[in-house]
Formats: sequence, C-alpha cells, structure tokens
Amino acid sequence: MSKIITLVGILAIVWFAFRLLGKVQRQRAESLRRHGGVKANPKGGPRAREKTDAADTQEMAKCSVCGVYVAAGSGRCGTPGCPR
Repeated sequence: MSKIITLVGILAIVWFAFRLLGKVQRQRAESLRRHGGVKANPKGGPRAREKTDAADTQEMAKCSVCGVYVAAGSGRCGTPGCPR
C-alpha cells in the first residue's frame, strides 16, 4: 500500500510541475506579445543591439601556409614556426 501512495505522490508532483512550467511559458509568451515580440534591451532597443553585433564582427582569412584563420587585414598569422 505504501508503494501505491508513493507512486501517486510522485505522479502528483510531476503533474503540478508540468502545470507550473506551462503557466510560465504562457506568461512569457504573453509578455513577448505585449512588448511587440522583443525583450526589453537596456542599451536602447533592438536596433542598438543589431548595431553592436555588426561592429563586433570582422572578416577572417585562412593563412595559406599553416591554415590558421586570422583577421583579413592582418599581414601575419602569428603562429610560431610559420614562415609567413
């Protein structure tokens, strides 16, 4: 009898956990819907984040001798032993 009671207790805990997760997901979706589909960005909105992402990226080129990727404008790869 104690095994059945324990099983029912575990099933109840799992069921309530899924209900709680569903509620959290619904609240998150509702919040995103109310705010236009984007989360609040302290840097000034979604456009400010796009600009910083673009500024942080740079083109990479493969060193023809050792195969290491380096910034496209740099002259040397900096790998020890590379003749370039």
